[in-house]
Amino acid sequence: MNINLSLPTIKNRIVNLLHRFHVIIFVVTIIGGLAIVVFFLNSTLILSSESDGYTSPSENASFDQTTIDRIKQLRGSGSESQLDLSGRSNPFVE
Repeated sequence: MNINLSLPTIKNRIVNLLHRFHVIIFVVTIIGGLAIVVFFLNSTLILSSESDGYTSPSENASFDQTTIDRIKQLRGSGSESQLDLSGRSNPFVE
């Protein structure tokens, strides 16, 4: 068995290997890259949800009593409308 390990022979074997398995190498590279991205995003989400000593800078907002009274006076959609539409005609009626 004669093993010829010259540089052109090694180059040709590598080119033939890449030519034969280029689709498999591409798919494995893409799936591996996506797995790494998902892992990093997952670890980022886990670290961002921890609230070690965090206090919110905003104060609790409160409404004054006049605003609350005005909101309570609003009517819901179930109440009848008291609009007078007698002077207007329906443009879709012939």
